Amino acid sequence: MIARKHLRRRLGQYGALWLGGFVGTLVVTAVMVFGVRTPLAAAADLVLPIALALLGLAVIAGVGITVVKDVGLSTKSLITALALLLVLPLLWAPVLAVVVTAAIAGASVEYSTAYAEFRIAVSNLIYPLAAILGEDPLISLVWQAFQVVASIVGAIASTLQVWRFVKPLLYGPDEAEAA
Repeated sequence: MIARKHLRRRLGQYGALWLGGFVGTLVVTAVMVFGVRTPLAAAADLVLPIALALLGLAVIAGVGITVVKDVGLSTKSLITALALLLVLPLLWAPVLAVVVTAAIAGASVEYSTAYAEFRIAVSNLIYPLAAILGEDPLISLVWQAFQVVASIVGAIASTLQVWRFVKPLLYGPDEAEAA
């Protein structure tokens, strides 16, 4: 039997991590680029490794806590599978924040070593899938599809997290359950 409350809590934490990773990286990168006038590539090279490491450690901690929790094996397996499935969209959040900052600044993010290494690592993970499906132009399509899917997953997770916070403010206790 799957512990739904535990699963909902972990998915809520995932949404909070995605939103926090995106907003935190966006704010820090924007302050560095627009406030301190750090070149975008240098700012990305400082911010991305830290953000990616923190998010990775948070996922490991969440799965580790679930493994030692008093929940069934099916819940532990599902949480672990979801963590593996959702880790790339989660790690895309800070990268997307740097890409957004680059777009606003009119700078190129491709000069960032951290961005390039992230892209190479993701490509190495998804290349075998793309190679099975066909030619090299497909790899570019798969990368673009990853970006879109990761952004959508993160946006949905963030929206649900924000809604959970805003709903009690908009509705009374009786109305909140119906909404």
